[in-house]
Amino acid sequence: MGGSSPLKWVACWVALTVAFVWSSNGLLSERFGGESQSSGDTLVIFLIMAGVSFLFALALLYFHDRTQTDQPIQRMFPVLYWGRKASVTVGPLLRQYWFTNDLEEKPFNRVTRNWVYKTSRGEPNNIGFGSQVDFDAIGTYHVLPALFKKDVSSEDAKKRKDGFSLTIGDREGVDYPVTMDHFINISAMSFGSLSARAIESLNRGAMEAHIFHNTGEGGLSPYHKSGGDVIFQMGTAKFGVRNDDSTLNDDLLKEVASYDKVRMIEVKLSQGAKPGKGGMLLKEKITSEIASIRKVPMGKDVLSPPRHPEIDDVPSLFDFIDRVRRITKKPVGIKIVVGHMGEIEAIAEAMAAEPGRGPDYISVDGSEGGTGAAPLVLASHAGLPMKQSIAIVDYALRKHGVRDRVAVLSGGQIATPIDVVVAMALGADAVYIARGFLLSLGCIQALDCHSNHCPTGIATQSKRRQKALDIPAAASRVSMYAKALQKEVMLLTKSCGYTSPQQFTADDIMVVTSPGHLDYLSELHGVSAVEASIERIAAQEVGMTVGEMKMSA
Repeated sequence: MGGSSPLKWVACWVALTVAFVWSSNGLLSERFGGESQSSGDTLVIFLIMAGVSFLFALALLYFHDRTQTDQPIQRMFPVLYWGRKASVTVGPLLRQYWFTNDLEEKPFNRVTRNWVYKTSRGEPNNIGFGSQVDFDAIGTYHVLPALFKKDVSSEDAKKRKDGFSLTIGDREGVDYPVTMDHFINISAMSFGSLSARAIESLNRGAMEAHIFHNTGEGGLSPYHKSGGDVIFQMGTAKFGVRNDDSTLNDDLLKEVASYDKVRMIEVKLSQGAKPGKGGMLLKEKITSEIASIRKVPMGKDVLSPPRHPEIDDVPSLFDFIDRVRRITKKPVGIKIVVGHMGEIEAIAEAMAAEPGRGPDYISVDGSEGGTGAAPLVLASHAGLPMKQSIAIVDYALRKHGVRDRVAVLSGGQIATPIDVVVAMALGADAVYIARGFLLSLGCIQALDCHSNHCPTGIATQSKRRQKALDIPAAASRVSMYAKALQKEVMLLTKSCGYTSPQQFTADDIMVVTSPGHLDYLSELHGVSAVEASIERIAAQEVGMTVGEMKMSA
């Protein structure tokens, strides 16, 4: 806008219009009847003034567009440019509701969103006249049902014959291990990114559904203390348990861990939507409440480092985990985004070499995971997708004989029962869900999480907008959604002859890879990445890239 704000031009137009109407009113009144003007005359006066004012506004807009230097198209087509701008602004809304079909939208299509909405309200979510899914479309999943109940003679299967059970932290040094009877958990979403009402609704819903609620890296807020079990997450800035240099303050961590509803601690090494990136908490966004919760100063920008100052490699990672476990006496996990498989193997190798050390669980975040705000290049192109990531982590842990020592939780665009089953079939023990729970709160996928203008009061700190969210009603929807997910996952489980979703394998699901051709899930995810990793290791040993090694063969 040539360095000027459109609001200034609007204010200028309004001021000049008022001045024009004031100065011309006497002349017009005299022309159309003086003191005894009729209502018809008044209407004519109004229309004349409105018309002249409009023409004046167009002239002013024309002058502005012709003189600004930021937009060539605006300068070439003054006034008309604003019609284009309005179309670009309104276009996504029109496409979302009118022009795209029910299976087109991203990240969640209309069928998925409507399923979550109905499920969270307790409404019937059955469909009539068959599915809209294109069964020949590439990427379509087909779960393979069984005619008879599967054999559950193994000891592992017997333990799970009554459904789901997962114990985390059953080791020396953990006084409070966790036994989960649920495989659905609320993923990490911080207070500050979400509103106070949204956080409280999620926590109350977690309590009603008997599931876990991850705090996200923004610290343990009062809104996380509404009765639900909590996983406290430490990001690289360690909000809530930090020293000024982003190192860990042991006393503050001990204080947080003393809250009995904090069941586990999660050390976030990286996040799916923005791996390897710190962040800047601008001083303008730091309220007294946020400063108190996050333990940061008022009136000063706070930088989150891209990585933990205490962690440089696997040995220092294990030292840090030991330190956190010693302070809290609770299970400690790590959150990662998978890059090169060698890094995961290094963790598995260290666990095999040092029994009793390492994380109690690994949270695997896929690159398709969302967040309130992230650079497009990282959100769209950094890290491996969830399905490949789970398969790689599961493979590496099994290869080194430590799979039974660590639980694997997965996250990344999970919202429906088939999403859960696919993740667990590939090796996840349980799942994290973020955006699915936001939809249950009432999110309409406006894609406006980063602007503080969320229309539903969920991803905003605007007090006025937050009033739209009724906490008891929202908590009820969160609970019903979680329970329905677990119920329908069990429907698929029993359809395949199993008694627990933990029994799914990657050969229980087939995927359409081309029209008329299906492959097992086990063939598609992990295999190519593992093969590529083996080739990379071989290439590194001879000082080449994989491409150079293949060309020289």
